[in-house]
Amino acid sequence: MQALNKKEATKLKILFWGIVASRLFLMIFLPLTDTTEARYSNIALIMSKTGDWITPYFDYGIPYWGKPPLSFWFQALSYDIFGIYDFVPRIPSLLITLGTAWIIYKFIKILKDEITALWAIIIYFSSLLVYALSGTVLLDPYLTFAITLSYASFTMVLNGHKRYWGYLFFIGLGIGLLAKGPLAIVLVGGVMFIWIIFSPKNRICSLRLLPWISGFLLMSLIAVPWYVMAELKTPGFLHYFIIGEHLDRFLDAGWKGDKYGHAHFKPLGSIWFMWLYTSLPWGLIGVIIAVKKLFIRNDRYLIFKKIREDNTSLFLVWMLFPMLFFTMSENITPTYVLYGFPALGILLATYYKSFDNHMQKKYKNIFLSGALLIPALGILGTFYVIKVAPSLKTEKFLIQKYKNIAKNNEPIYFLNHKEFSEVYYMNRNINTITMKQLKKAVKKYPKQSYFIVGQNDEDIRKDNDFKNLIVIYKSARNTLYENK
Repeated sequence: MQALNKKEATKLKILFWGIVASRLFLMIFLPLTDTTEARYSNIALIMSKTGDWITPYFDYGIPYWGKPPLSFWFQALSYDIFGIYDFVPRIPSLLITLGTAWIIYKFIKILKDEITALWAIIIYFSSLLVYALSGTVLLDPYLTFAITLSYASFTMVLNGHKRYWGYLFFIGLGIGLLAKGPLAIVLVGGVMFIWIIFSPKNRICSLRLLPWISGFLLMSLIAVPWYVMAELKTPGFLHYFIIGEHLDRFLDAGWKGDKYGHAHFKPLGSIWFMWLYTSLPWGLIGVIIAVKKLFIRNDRYLIFKKIREDNTSLFLVWMLFPMLFFTMSENITPTYVLYGFPALGILLATYYKSFDNHMQKKYKNIFLSGALLIPALGILGTFYVIKVAPSLKTEKFLIQKYKNIAKNNEPIYFLNHKEFSEVYYMNRNINTITMKQLKKAVKKYPKQSYFIVGQNDEDIRKDNDFKNLIVIYKSARNTLYENK
């Protein structure tokens, strides 16, 4: 039996690392896209160039108060080590996602067994959103790592394991404060609160197992110094970040105070639909299994009995809380559901492992197919995306075209706006100009000038001052012209 388990564990490890390898392949070949990837990569690149590790900058001279610096620190460090390539700012996202998988594997192996732990991280990593964000320049994988560390640590303390897990709980909160701010405390605290109120007499005592005083000091030591330095360096940061980015953004769907973008208005409750499609295929598989079991009396009884167990109920609340919390917010994005995905992997893996040998064989092909579905679609999709490069939401190829033909660094002008990816691939600060300024520039450099025009300004060719325009490259949103 032990030999069979070891053989199965080896196969599952190969499957997991095969999925990871496929994601590494994709993140190397895909360009950085607007708006988010290119925007955050620019912030990290500026940090790397300026050496300012306290204040992230949205653009040169413009501080970015929207998010804490943890992800930018890792991305800037990645630039310092590897240089400027598309995959470089994505490396930390992959590593932090693997860190989350390691936490899941570690504590589920202790609580359950290695096979359950391996299935948990396979399900987690091969979910659509996790697979996508593990190679994308975004902040959510960092917060997911932090709160997973806190959830896992609390579960371990609850199950009587060593006291250092209690300190890891607070370390997770400290990391979360540097990853995305007070939302980390809200997510962890909200899960614990709901879990406790369903059985307060038995569960409230579990809070005494955590080292609150020394743990709070440890959390503060990790996070508070940066918040203080950031406010001192650029006064006004704390008010905008705490009040604006957290309270106003959550409560006001039409919030007009966003300094760096716009509110993401969605209908109330749409977070549940987001969870269903971003968790593919596993969320759908889980829903089908749950619905099917609820119609069978004996299975329904076993499900409710299982849910009453401390560990299972905690995982269930962990999985559902992001949707419960954001149900009443209209300013949301699909990435918010990511925080509950580790629990989805744990619950499905535990359910699968609870089968007898006959049932495991019956479901094995379904679970293997589910694990391979998203990576396979990702690889196929990447080849298609590369083939239709001009239609991508990135200006990498447009800027490359300019650099290839402008051998003597002939001037290039950006009419009225600039994309984040244009700034990134130019690898320098660029300024936009008005139509009036552009006319002066074209007259000054009549035969050796290039400029980029967006779709909203495409009627520029009707102007007599631009009658000699030649289209050099056309992307989905912009056109590169040469004036001759």
